[in-house]
Parts: sequence; C-alpha cells; structure tokens
Amino acid sequence: MLRVRPFLFSGSVSSRHGTFSQDNLSHLRNNAYICGVQLKPFQDIDMLELSKEKSTIIKGIAISLMLFLHLFDYHNADGCINFFHIGGMPLASWLARACNPVAIFLLLSGYGLACKHEKKALSPLHQAERSLFLYLHYWIILAVMLAIGHVMLPSLYPGSWSTVIENLTGWHTTYNKEMWFLFPYVLVSIVSLYTFRAVDKVGLAWAVAITAVLYIAISVFINRNSTMLYDNLPLFHLLLFAQFLYPFTMGAALRRTSINLNRALPQWAVMAGIIVLVLILCVSNIHLCYMFCAPLMVILFCHLHYPQWLKKVLTELGRKSMPMWMIHTWLAYYLFHDQVYALRYPVLIFLGLLLASYLLSIPVMWAAKRIHQLATSLRN
Repeated sequence: MLRVRPFLFSGSVSSRHGTFSQDNLSHLRNNAYICGVQLKPFQDIDMLELSKEKSTIIKGIAISLMLFLHLFDYHNADGCINFFHIGGMPLASWLARACNPVAIFLLLSGYGLACKHEKKALSPLHQAERSLFLYLHYWIILAVMLAIGHVMLPSLYPGSWSTVIENLTGWHTTYNKEMWFLFPYVLVSIVSLYTFRAVDKVGLAWAVAITAVLYIAISVFINRNSTMLYDNLPLFHLLLFAQFLYPFTMGAALRRTSINLNRALPQWAVMAGIIVLVLILCVSNIHLCYMFCAPLMVILFCHLHYPQWLKKVLTELGRKSMPMWMIHTWLAYYLFHDQVYALRYPVLIFLGLLLASYLLSIPVMWAAKRIHQLATSLRN
C-alpha cells in the first residue's frame, strides 16, 4: 500500500513562536486543521479505502438494479398495472433506463483485485480457482433449472449435446441469454494481473484514456453490428473483454485516487447527485452515458447514509448477488414468466422476484460451499 514517509524530527525546533519539542510537534501533526477539516498524519495517508462492508452494500444495490432492469426494460412493463406514465411510457420503464449493474460489478471487481495486486496476492492461478468456484454456482443452477425445464418444456431443454456444452462453458448461453456476461468477465478476472502490470507500465491516466476510447469504439461497433457478432462468438467475446477493461480499470483508478470515501458529506447533496445522474440516464437513454455515471454512482453510494434495516437488507443481497444474478431470469423469462408477472403491479413484481431469487440462492450457495470443501479435502 502506498504511504508517504513522514519527516522525522529529532530533538527540538525553534521558531519565532518559541521552542517545540518532539512531543509538541507530534501533537501538532496529529491535530492539524485547515478550514475546519482535520488533516491526517502523514504516516496515515493512504489510498482510497472502499471497505468490504460498503462494497457488499453496493453489490446489493447493483443486483437490485439488475432485477429491475430485466423486469421492466423495453416493453416488459406494458402488461403491468402502471399508475404513472410519462410520455405514454410507464414510469418503471423510464427508471429501468438508469439501471446498469454490469459496470458497477466490474468497477467493484477492479477495485478489489487492485487491492490484491498491491499486496502481491494476485495470480492467474488464484483467479482461475475463484472463477471455477463461480462456475460451480452456475453449474448447480443450470442443473436444477434444466431438470425443471425438461419437465415443463421437454422440447427445449436440454437440447443437443453441443448446446449443453456451449452453455456449460458459458461460451454461448442460449438457455439463459442474460448470462452473456459470464465468459468475458472470467477472462478479465484471470488476466487481471497482466492488466494491472500494463496499467503500471503506461500510467493510470493513459490506461483510463486508452480503455475509455476502446469502450466507446466497441460500444458503437456492437450497436451497429449486433446481428453479425452473435454469429461470430470469438469476435464477440474478444470485444466484450476489451470493453470490460474500462470499468475494470476505473475500479483500479478509484483505488489509487485520494478521494475520501469515509468523509461525511451532506446527505441532501448526495441524494441530489444520485437524482441528477438517474435523470441523465433516463432522459438520454444513451449507453455511453453509463461509462461516466457508473463511477460517480459508486462514489455517491459510498457516501449515502443507510437506515440500519436497509443496510442489513442490502448486505444480505450483496452477499448473495452472484447466484441471484444467475437465477432471476430463469424465473422472470424462461420458466415462470407468467407467475412472476401475475403480481401485476411493478413494485410487487420486483419484490416478488427479489425474494424468490434470494431464497433460491441460499441452497445454491450451501451446495457450492459443500462441494468446494469436499473437493479441497480430496485434493489435500
């Protein structure tokens, strides 16, 4: 971790105000204020600290945004009972435009792995093992949902052996199309050590600038050639991998900045900032806006004060965000669409899916943990 070595005094120092002993100087150094803000002692100056608790809370927010997005984007909200419309479009559909959880998850991942890189604890082998654990959750969910799908829709599930293999690897997620994120994310995670070495070599500012240009260029290219890319999966995954580097690098950039995430800010200013960003995303409906808004959202979420009950809820959701991400569209889209939307009202639909995904994630995490422990004991 980067620290600034303090200037060490020995003996005493004289000035026009008198003589200061080392104890006096230590007291002044530890109690210095500028404009009412206490300065940290030099030896305590650190890079930005995003605690594990805050990171988990933000993951809880991100998974909630993901569920809301997939429930009410496009025309999914048209069949619900909507009390509020703007320009003929349901309010839920407007708000869904502001939901971009992928960028937030990538940013948090970049931040966390940057911390490991500083401690020399990052390696491709370790990340491959973590990715395997991620896939273990995916495989458990896939097995359960395919079994249910085979009973409900035997003509669709499981399909051919090639289809099964493509889905098992995450190469072509035809069973659950919203899992497109899995394969390129795992690639970014495994090569993260080399990504950070490249960032160290070219410099953080250049790394952010280069990956930002890549992000913009690839976003435009994918938007104009989406049909062609879905038939060319190697190119598609390569482009997604390169696109993911920007929010991932921004996570590392947040780690290396001097932004104080623990400093109290006026809550009215934090809420105003969040509302402004939401309005920008809702009105613009331009994908590229997310690249600027996601880092700001994370910073504002860090400064937001949460009621104790909400903090507990978001923490629980954050801890189970991974299996919830893999489960929720099986329920909302592929197997139980009519049952989910039978709740009719957007708030009830959202809360129902949130609760169902959370409850189903509990046995999945338990099974994955037990299998992992068994595999570890057999290996040792």
